[in-house]
Amino acid sequence: MKKISFTMLCFLVFCQLNIWSSSIEVNAPFFKKAIPVWIDSRYSTKNKEGRFEMTTSGRHYGKQIEKNLTVYFRAIVDGTDLQNPLLRLTASSNYRLSVNGEFLGHGPCVAAHNYYRVDEYELKEKLTPGENIIAIEVTGYNIYNYYLINQPAFLQAEITDGERILAATKTQAGDDPLFQATLLEQRVQDVPTYSFQRPFIESYRLNSAFKDWMSVKGDSSFQSLQLERTAHKNLIPRRVKYPDYTIRKPVENRGDSVYRFECNSTGFIGIEVNATTPTKITLSWDEILNDQGVLNPQRLNALSYIYYDLEPGIYTLESFEPYTLQYLQVKIDEGSCKVTSPYIRQYVNSDISRAFFNSSDSAINKIFKAAVETYKQNALDIFMDCPSRERAGWLCDSYFMGRVGFNLSGNTLIETNFLENFLLPGKFEFIPEGMLPMCYPSDHPNANFIPNWAMWFVLELQEYLERSGNQALIDAAKPRVMGLLDYFKPYENEFGLLENLEKWIFVEWSKANSFVQGVNYPTNMLYAKMLLTVATLYDQPSLREKAVRIQEFIRKQSYNGNFFTDNAIRIDGKLVPQTANCTETCQYYAFFLGTATPEKYPELWHKLVQDFGPDRGEKNIYPEIYP
Repeated sequence: MKKISFTMLCFLVFCQLNIWSSSIEVNAPFFKKAIPVWIDSRYSTKNKEGRFEMTTSGRHYGKQIEKNLTVYFRAIVDGTDLQNPLLRLTASSNYRLSVNGEFLGHGPCVAAHNYYRVDEYELKEKLTPGENIIAIEVTGYNIYNYYLINQPAFLQAEITDGERILAATKTQAGDDPLFQATLLEQRVQDVPTYSFQRPFIESYRLNSAFKDWMSVKGDSSFQSLQLERTAHKNLIPRRVKYPDYTIRKPVENRGDSVYRFECNSTGFIGIEVNATTPTKITLSWDEILNDQGVLNPQRLNALSYIYYDLEPGIYTLESFEPYTLQYLQVKIDEGSCKVTSPYIRQYVNSDISRAFFNSSDSAINKIFKAAVETYKQNALDIFMDCPSRERAGWLCDSYFMGRVGFNLSGNTLIETNFLENFLLPGKFEFIPEGMLPMCYPSDHPNANFIPNWAMWFVLELQEYLERSGNQALIDAAKPRVMGLLDYFKPYENEFGLLENLEKWIFVEWSKANSFVQGVNYPTNMLYAKMLLTVATLYDQPSLREKAVRIQEFIRKQSYNGNFFTDNAIRIDGKLVPQTANCTETCQYYAFFLGTATPEKYPELWHKLVQDFGPDRGEKNIYPEIYP
């Protein structure tokens, strides 16, 4: 094998990244002077005066990978006679942006491993003549989860007015003003994680001057610390629209400091506090109350708490991370204070105005309203399966949400980001070559994956092409798709059916998930549909023929004369369908994925349309078919 030069290797990588240049700009000129920075790793302890000091030891980049560390950045900008002041920034893990103490935004928009989407904020309406403080809180979580990728912390930010640079993240002062940074130790670091899928809970120790660093020009508590340059970052566009930050207030105070909002809402939880003595407050929340009317903050296997330890003073408090709730409880654990004005600052999709609906049936109107609420909370910058416990971007969910997103917005901006994230990394850690993560961007150190979900990715590509016309992204996805086919080949049996697939074989949250051993027919129905899709997308007629053969084998093996059976297992080397294992889900898979049609199976189609439904159990109709 011939060796290739490093230059040629770089060129090949560049070509691969630019296959879909119409969809993405990698390392476009987002910044003129700003570089990615973080607090210098040589800071470790405070002196007797409470000031941070550097150690003399060498750098080990410990601050960049320190867990749950918040760094406070600010730039002071003269707002006089500015024409078009603009802030561009990106960060890891999350940031919160304010101008003169007023909330402006939260981010960044999520991206694939080693890629960072750049946000952009127009500041003209926010700045006043004279000095203004642009403040950015950045928390580096540095922990594996399903919500944010475990990558070293940094901030890269720049404020410009035309060609003029008003402030930039750099390590040394030059001709351009710098963003300053400090450590304030307001957020408690050593705390448990919120859930298996998300980083740490929030806990704070504050005094009434805790916001002075972002709103008071002469704040003496802000000790500007040395910054270090981090590794180069691959920068890409945000693309999706910015969130809706509308404030929602409770519609009811239920007593015992439990507040009810109109519906489940996702966003940042806020309260106002007047503490007359040292005070400790716990916020807790959930989407429902239990049968006794009590709120259970751990119902979803999450720790839905925020803790505040406050010195006497007046506070406006707001969570750094978004949460989902309809009920909020404010508990005063210690001290004397008055709590007022609870609210949720929404953090949801704002791009939902294309579709509207109204009818004479109020129940149907309510269903539409609930559907829109559900979508906009689950579709911030990717398609999530829930905005609370996980905030994870799952395949399969995305297949159906892509349809809804296009109906509500008229565009495919979020879906493009979602699919693009799966294409950007060179490889996925922890899972076999060719397989796709079940949810992404996220980390799966337990090496778990859902092979079925990777098939839904391919099905979504075809519908995405119809919605977007983005052939470039489809072409860029071809290596991923072909790699996926290569992954499945060793699992094909003598009939071409997938048998004994590894990891989490997921069909549906019902008894269908209990019949996945051996040959799972719903999975193979999906496999056949995936092969048909690949045949269409990439002109592979042999795959179409293969898919048709698989469908025919499923019909022969799975259909028992009345219903499709869920699975078959080997007995003495022979594949034997387990006729007692029949689920309602399996029948829907058959028709949805084209293995069955109303014309081929008119009696079964009639049963599903006429006899199956939510009251089947009460009427004892086909009790042998698991619901």
